[in-house]
Amino acid sequence: MLIYADSGVVVEYNGKRIALDPSKEAAATDMIFVSHAHTDHMHRPVASRARVVASMETLRIAEARGFRYPNATHEPDPGVQMLNSGHVLGSRALLIDDKILYTGDICTRDRAFLKGARLPRCDTLIIESTYGRRGYRFPSVDDVVHRVNTLISEMYSKGLPVILMGYPLGKAQIITSLFRHWEPLYIHESVARINSIYRELGVELGDDHAVVYSSHSDDGRDDDGYGYGGLKHGPWLMVAPKQSNDSTFVRMMKKRYNAVTIAFTGWALAPWHTRLHDYTIPLSDHCDFDELVQVVNACRPNRVYTFHGFADEFASHLRGMGYDAEAIGSNKRILDYI
Repeated sequence: MLIYADSGVVVEYNGKRIALDPSKEAAATDMIFVSHAHTDHMHRPVASRARVVASMETLRIAEARGFRYPNATHEPDPGVQMLNSGHVLGSRALLIDDKILYTGDICTRDRAFLKGARLPRCDTLIIESTYGRRGYRFPSVDDVVHRVNTLISEMYSKGLPVILMGYPLGKAQIITSLFRHWEPLYIHESVARINSIYRELGVELGDDHAVVYSSHSDDGRDDDGYGYGGLKHGPWLMVAPKQSNDSTFVRMMKKRYNAVTIAFTGWALAPWHTRLHDYTIPLSDHCDFDELVQVVNACRPNRVYTFHGFADEFASHLRGMGYDAEAIGSNKRILDYI
């Protein structure tokens, strides 16, 4: 059975209880699975003796972000297998006894250095549904790269710098890799910290020529055409954390350098999001609607549970396709899976 508690989903199978990406330690669990190192999928360990299972990359990145798991391992128990979920470096899905599959956050598209997920058949599928609503259909990565390179070229021809923005873990590294050929290239310090861990883990992003930008040094002006923090007045490219045009950082960059912002997110397809940046590009580390349906069809499960995002709508769509599907998360109750 699946037990949905306040802290997340717990799978009870063959006498063991496995907590899946809990927000806090679940009571009386034998194993805690952390699918990746985004903070909304991690928890602060307390007194529990439950083993934490995650990939080696996830554990390293988690530690750098202040999450240390004393009882952690990247070697799961027999009958439990971690599979690439294609979301960020080190992200994993969990397959239990070849029957129950938990996707965590999932992406099936290849992007830069990341390979998309390829998941097997299962009896029960627990699948994220962040973009599980019709209308969320993302363009190809090649189309995104072409559009953004064209935008950057247009801005450079006007003498304007460009700030590319994405989540500091995951999206920012993809952006760095895809647009590293533009010069001069700056990497915001919060992104640079994660980039350095990627290099430590064997992923070369091609940003060796980049200069790390620190907001703490943004307090002086040179006489040779350079502005605050060593930034030149004129065209340059920066990879920075995603934030709106109303943020202090972006307002300062616009005032001093006339910088143009380009944000990368799947929510670019939502009308409410387009007002937050100069340009918003639909590049996501999640599956879009069609890709989620493809995952379900590839797994051919007898039972589907949807969670996150448009869970109710996606479950309803799957029922219309003939699947036994139900959303979890809105109702804290026990769900029989067989």
